[in-house]
Amino acid sequence: MDQAIDIPVSRPRSVGMFVIALCFTVGCASILYARPGIHGHAFEPGSFHTFLIWFGLFFFGVASVVSAPRMFRSGTLVSVGRQGIFDRRLSSGWIPWDAVEDLKPIMRGRQRYFVLRVDPERSGELPIFKGRRRMAPFTGLGAYGYAIGGADLQGGFAALGDALSGTALWRAPSGTGTR
Repeated sequence: MDQAIDIPVSRPRSVGMFVIALCFTVGCASILYARPGIHGHAFEPGSFHTFLIWFGLFFFGVASVVSAPRMFRSGTLVSVGRQGIFDRRLSSGWIPWDAVEDLKPIMRGRQRYFVLRVDPERSGELPIFKGRRRMAPFTGLGAYGYAIGGADLQGGFAALGDALSGTALWRAPSGTGTR
């Protein structure tokens, strides 16, 4: 496996995520404005139900806005090769394997993704986007841990897992001479 494996974006998945978020946004708005009472139970101003509907409207509205530009992405989203990994959502260039401390699959609820943990000493020189670097300590993956998801990839998490499965030799621990 000397050739880089490119995983393109899945436009139907991206459109699907946008449509779902938009439907929930419209649903919350319609409950809040068009139908303030359901089955004879009116929403009292300031009630917990009203709070939940407002929260849903905000949450799904933000999700709609964030997912809208993703519908127009095209081309390769993740590349895996001998030189490292290049996730265009995470970095502006290749992250070399010798800077990767750990790469493992994680499942939280129904979400599956890979956690890429980079060497703290080399983190500053890696081409990781500033926004992702700033938010890393708040994700629960550690200050140098980044999530690589497969939700909007062609083939999904399985394609990402297949691409990463052949990288064990390149990611061998330092000092073994197998890199």
